[in-house]
Amino acid sequence: MGTKELGLDAAGMQKHLRPKDYVMDAVGQIALNSISCMAGQMTYFYTNKVGMAAATVASVLLAAKIIDAVTDLFMGKIVDKTNTKYGKARPWLLWMMVPAMLAVVLLFTVPAGAGNFRYVYAFLTNVFASAIVYTATAVPYYTMMAYKTRSSEEKGKMGTYRSAVGYAIGVGLGIGLIPITTALGDDQRAWIILASVLAVLSGIGLFIAFRGSKEIYHDSEEAAAKESEISIAKGLAILVHNKYWVAITVFGVCMNVVYAVVMAAPIYYAQTVAGDPGFYSTVNTVNLIPSIIAFILVGSIIKKFGLAKTAKYAAVIGLVGALLRLLAPSNTVLFLVTNAIITFATIPLISVLPAMVLNTSEVNMQQYGVRITGMTNASNSFIGKIGSGIGASAIGWILAAGGYDTYTETGELTQSVTNAVNILNIYIPIVIFAVMVVFMWRYDLEEKLPGIIAENDRISAQEAAE
Repeated sequence: MGTKELGLDAAGMQKHLRPKDYVMDAVGQIALNSISCMAGQMTYFYTNKVGMAAATVASVLLAAKIIDAVTDLFMGKIVDKTNTKYGKARPWLLWMMVPAMLAVVLLFTVPAGAGNFRYVYAFLTNVFASAIVYTATAVPYYTMMAYKTRSSEEKGKMGTYRSAVGYAIGVGLGIGLIPITTALGDDQRAWIILASVLAVLSGIGLFIAFRGSKEIYHDSEEAAAKESEISIAKGLAILVHNKYWVAITVFGVCMNVVYAVVMAAPIYYAQTVAGDPGFYSTVNTVNLIPSIIAFILVGSIIKKFGLAKTAKYAAVIGLVGALLRLLAPSNTVLFLVTNAIITFATIPLISVLPAMVLNTSEVNMQQYGVRITGMTNASNSFIGKIGSGIGASAIGWILAAGGYDTYTETGELTQSVTNAVNILNIYIPIVIFAVMVVFMWRYDLEEKLPGIIAENDRISAQEAAE
């Protein structure tokens, strides 16, 4: 891969990746975001297209996410024990191509006229899509980042490319979801057709990411043998005693809650406060501007300030944007402007989180002599699912408490429904961004990381020599 001529990053770590490597790696994100973005719209699909009760849907989705979160830990352990000619994480991209394609489509094939069985079907297909397929794809995909480079700069850049592809899927669906499904008939069949297209793109993306990746770094045979003896319970004990992992886990849950809410809640604002479901497409179209600007700038921002400070400053910007909405909650122009600010803030957050999670594995090595990279990184998928699950469920519960089910039946917009929509779009983001700022304010692992890596390498070399 021509590592010698690429030189070192600012922290003195060898760089390995060229532009084509970032691009081929990033398209694997298509499958993950096709599943997560479409799953994020399940409350709207179930309530508005299949006629299911919002509160029950919220409970079903949360139950599926709880199971989903548990499987992450097992998958992390499986990745740590995987050894093939393709590497430890890379082969899973190939193995999950077909399941990923099936998962996207099955979410929307709820049998018509099946009564309460619809909820059982919804539960089972969400478990399959998230707890099995997404987990078995996301955990190795994010773990692979650690096997490809030790450079935080390259990890951050890899995260940026992946986020750009993922965000393109999210924004594209945000803009096109309602117009496309409306053009296709505005019924369940329309959603199935759209999901089928995404399924094909998902399979292609995973194959390209598999072909375009190469694992370089692995632990020594001695360290690998020691790691294989670590049980899931012991691995969890190591992680919860790693203060940096705990901080990033809380931060990541918050980030994914706010991301889930920011992506899904505006459709209800459009439907109720704005009085036009098509306004949701306008919101996402306007979001293209700050998204493009953020993706252009985020690489330079990470290079200048590092991962942790980038996360902290982004959380502050998001908090400011959410607070500004208090000035006039029903003003659609202000909503567009503040949503653009919040969107700008989310780009750096989703870009730096995977790298920040992986960096905590070096602390595991320093303290316990094992990186348990797979289990450490499983938290990235774990926190994503817990966060998105809480966000999606909160949407259903808050809407139900505000009387949204009655609104969908009668078309009568009450103040309680409007209040519920404002809670989702204003108050939840304010609280979550504030918590994120607190957790990032004194995070200092990045400054210590080069020294920790050097010490870990010295000890490993000494043990190998003995």
